[in-house]
Amino acid sequence: MSFLYAHGWGLFIVSEGLTWVAGLMFFVTRYGFRFNRLSQCFLYCIILFTIFQGLLAGINYLNTGQVSLLQVVIILFIIYAATLGSSDFERLDLYIKQKVNKYRHPNQSDRKYVDTSAYLKQRQLLFILHTTVFIGVHLLLFAFHFNDFIFFYLREWVQHPHQGLFQHSLINIISYVWSIIYIFDLYFYLTNAFIWWCSKLNS
Repeated sequence: MSFLYAHGWGLFIVSEGLTWVAGLMFFVTRYGFRFNRLSQCFLYCIILFTIFQGLLAGINYLNTGQVSLLQVVIILFIIYAATLGSSDFERLDLYIKQKVNKYRHPNQSDRKYVDTSAYLKQRQLLFILHTTVFIGVHLLLFAFHFNDFIFFYLREWVQHPHQGLFQHSLINIISYVWSIIYIFDLYFYLTNAFIWWCSKLNS
């Protein structure tokens, strides 16, 4: 347990990298070599890596007794994997299936066409709405709770979620978690935009 706590960040990064490798191998074995049973094994690996990350978050909390950046990041990764990540993975699976079928059977049409442009527009609207609410709420919080006599550096805020720019620790924690969620939303929005742009270049 002490080893897992001492190397929490490193083990999380390694497990997340292995998760992406397992996802890549799922598509390679499923569509490249048509090994459906082997591809299912890589799905199980993804689930096991996710469970391991949850274990890392639990061990970190038991050792510190406080909310930390590692715990928040792991929990957000797990929430994404269980919600938007699952739908994005299914959409990517169907998209690759279309491309493979089109390559192997050019004369056949696939009825389950993935409209990537419509999906990106939907995510764009959600991201704009999230950005507007995020900025608006934080401006209101600054207006009512900003303390002119106390200044916190970013490093201290990252290490201590209960501290921050506001007078109340609960508001600081909410702002802390929400900021990380927003960064995640920005990252995955840009990722989807990049995938859509690459698909347009290849079409």
